Amino acid sequence: MPPITQLGQYGIIKDVKPYNLPPNAFSDGENVRAYEDSIEKCEGHIDAFADQEIGRLSVDPYWLTSIVQGFDAYWVYAGSSSVFATDGVVQANITRDSSTYAMDTSKGWTGGVMGGVVFLNNGVDAPQQWVAPANLATKLTDLSNWPAGAKCQSLRSFKQFMFAMNYTNPSGTNYPRMLKWSNSSSFNSVPSTWDETDATQDAGEYELADTPGDIIDGSELRDSFMIYKEDSIWGAQFIGPPFIFRFYKISESTGAINRRCMAEFPNGHFVFGVNDCYINDGQNLTSVLDQRNRREVFDQLGGGNFSKCFVTPFFIRSEMWACYPSNGSTWANKAVVWNWRTNAIGFRDLPDVAFIHQGVSPTVAVGGDSPTYVGGTSWDENIGSWDDAVKYDPTRAYPLMASPDSQKIFIADEGNTFDGLPYTSRIERTGMHFGDTLVAKYCKAVYIDMESSGAVDIYVGGNDSANSPVVWKGPFSFDPATQEKIDCRVTNKYLAFKVVSTTDVSWSLTSYDMKWTPAGGR
Repeated sequence: MPPITQLGQYGIIKDVKPYNLPPNAFSDGENVRAYEDSIEKCEGHIDAFADQEIGRLSVDPYWLTSIVQGFDAYWVYAGSSSVFATDGVVQANITRDSSTYAMDTSKGWTGGVMGGVVFLNNGVDAPQQWVAPANLATKLTDLSNWPAGAKCQSLRSFKQFMFAMNYTNPSGTNYPRMLKWSNSSSFNSVPSTWDETDATQDAGEYELADTPGDIIDGSELRDSFMIYKEDSIWGAQFIGPPFIFRFYKISESTGAINRRCMAEFPNGHFVFGVNDCYINDGQNLTSVLDQRNRREVFDQLGGGNFSKCFVTPFFIRSEMWACYPSNGSTWANKAVVWNWRTNAIGFRDLPDVAFIHQGVSPTVAVGGDSPTYVGGTSWDENIGSWDDAVKYDPTRAYPLMASPDSQKIFIADEGNTFDGLPYTSRIERTGMHFGDTLVAKYCKAVYIDMESSGAVDIYVGGNDSANSPVVWKGPFSFDPATQEKIDCRVTNKYLAFKVVSTTDVSWSLTSYDMKWTPAGGR
């Protein structure tokens, strides 16, 4: 038989019986991704501020964002009752002066950056603003010109507008299907009014009443704003006065499972839906998990944990991560890793995170007088001018993970440990019959084409019935620097192959070739 190649074409497919999979698909795995025609170990994570001067975070982080100003970067992270900001050297409590917050940990925060202004919302307190330019001495304040006493479940920005969704008016009446938008704002400022009755301004409101579901959240998609309800998807497009926006229905077949469950990539939105992960290109929906891993994900998720799901992009790897708590975990401890270039799927473990922000990394700095400077050993090797103290690396937009239980922010996909601890990375394929389910196959060796920074464990196994348990033989230690194959003795109608690593190594599997001969029918 020829070698099994193009291992990154499909990745892992758990919902289909292994004996029905294509030869180069995998039936199970953990902490692996499909990348560039290979299957490789997912890198681990490190403490984002371990090498900085701030030490331990001041509160358990449930949400974070970052903002870059010139040579400086600031990271804003929110706890349940207070909010802090740091430049990697100093932590500052930027909680509003009037009172602390009452964030519900089952709902979390939403927010972002609009025109240089950081804004936050938790659905309980008035929305917050950190006015530009960012300064650690500046406190958060209630969002200027916001209707006093009003609340919303999600606050987002689109063009020069802010959108408040699932709105509660100052009298306390909730309109779960209402979207309210502000007047347009200028750079470094927030909207001047939300008064929909003022005909001289652009503020307005619209109720998406065609379906009974509540509005969950929304996000910009190219020149439109996508609004996700429990049971449908809508679009909003700027058309100018007098209507300002036109609203149009995209689908009544699904919605979003939670806030923070949609993110843009080159082909549209990747959405964690109520019964699938799917792509919304602004007009049509395309399933990502159906007949591949939908049952696997939603069976693990269960009915009570959907409020902890969220989505994050990882642009360097062309990936979307659908993050969810599995098997009763309080926070997201698993992620489906979908590569939008290849349509292949992997899985990885997460360190019980409440939110992941795609942003600049605080661990590498360049420049002359930065307190966190990393540079050469001689004067000529120093990068940048003497006063250019850059405290972040603009080339490293990595997922930053907020972990309340650890009281840390982690940088994902760094190193080969989980914050210094080893972890298991595994890829396996069972049910290989090579076109004949009746003939027993004697496998005497497996030739393996892979790169690795050290030895990994190889297992070879099999079974004689499609639904019987696989019996594994091994581990066989394999180091590609000195070996090209492992020898084994396995005789079964269905063969199986597995790679496992539990140490601080990186590896990438390109192909494998199971050398077998017929051993007769049984």
